[in-house]
Amino acid sequence: MDHATLQTLARIKIRLRQEKGVVLNTQRFFTDTRYALQLLDLAEESEDLELVTAALDIRNQLGWIQDPIMPTAAGRAPSFGATQTPQGSANTPANTGRYVFGARS
Repeated sequence: MDHATLQTLARIKIRLRQEKGVVLNTQRFFTDTRYALQLLDLAEESEDLELVTAALDIRNQLGWIQDPIMPTAAGRAPSFGATQTPQGSANTPANTGRYVFGARS
């Protein structure tokens, strides 16, 4: 465990005790993932910006935040929740490849 992670956890431990009255068990935090995630969720619900930031930092340091999805080979990142346009509707404004919402000439 690196020094930065331990410092971040110490900040979370102190802030959780001050803000929420919750005592963080350090040993259990590193051995019980469910316990750790519950405490980090509790920390992120706080109004204290430093506590929320520290919780996000430690999630990142422990590898619990996934890296963003890299663009595909075509050069565009995949869009989540968007439906695919059928191939037969190539004349729709979304597929023309030009800007259509500006001033008209």
